Amino acid sequence: MKRPEIINHKIVNSVEQLARFLKRGDIFRKPRGATQYKFEELVQEQNIVICENLDTHRSEEIYFNSPVFRLMMI
Repeated sequence: MKRPEIINHKIVNSVEQLARFLKRGDIFRKPRGATQYKFEELVQEQNIVICENLDTHRSEEIYFNSPVFRLMMI
């Protein structure tokens, strides 16, 4: 079951919604996950978010329907 996150006083239910709040270089992670990701780009026509996995330093594509991610304040 997806759990909404509240970011900047707004409810976020999907990766797509979260990506609209992010700026290039923002750091975030999966719920209950340790791996951190750096936001690079929202690609709406392909329904993906492109980010860098900070553990492997490789680019990854995350689909909009993935579980909600949470911003990390660093």
